[in-house]
Amino acid sequence: MDANRTLKVQERENLRNIIAQWNANRLDLFELSEPNEDLEFHGVMRFYFQDAGQKVATKCIRVASSATTVTVIETLIEKFRPDMRMLSIPEYALYEIHESGAEERKLGDEERPLLVQLNWHKDDREGRFLLRRMDEKTFVTHQSLDDGTHFKRKLSKREKKEKKKREKIQKAKTIEEEEHKDGIADKLYTEMPETSFTRSISNPEAVMRRSRADVYAD
Repeated sequence: MDANRTLKVQERENLRNIIAQWNANRLDLFELSEPNEDLEFHGVMRFYFQDAGQKVATKCIRVASSATTVTVIETLIEKFRPDMRMLSIPEYALYEIHESGAEERKLGDEERPLLVQLNWHKDDREGRFLLRRMDEKTFVTHQSLDDGTHFKRKLSKREKKEKKKREKIQKAKTIEEEEHKDGIADKLYTEMPETSFTRSISNPEAVMRRSRADVYAD
């Protein structure tokens, strides 16, 4: 019993750390709550809705980590299209779309969207959730689903630090390459012993004067 309790405490602590990392990279509106003893937490999620021939719509709703895809779809249909409530819900599905645009995955009925979203952070990815009919194709791209508030965010302190580090390394590498090229040229002139041949090449006018003097001497 104690072993199970210890394991659960450890799982909760691990989850808290992951949530803390997520919150550090998101706007306050989309911060996740602290997990309770049952490891359940809540958060506001943004969803997009694609309807044939219409502009893509977007809404934010509060979702529990225990909420399944089916439950979320029912709520979204009420939010996006109240007139569709009497229609067959299985006609609609929730898809996750990632930055590549070509990567699209339909969520299973028993999956939990909030957990799926949290895993994006663990895998260092970004994505969108799109609600659409299953008999239609996605005609929007990952970029076109960007509303400029949620995912198009400022870089986190960690990301800024890593970016600055990469730029610094790249700059140092470029300088090193330039210095290496210059160093080779310098060595050709400084390390090569000066001979009459190198002196002549460095002073072509002197060569011409000597040549004329030799001609007159003859």
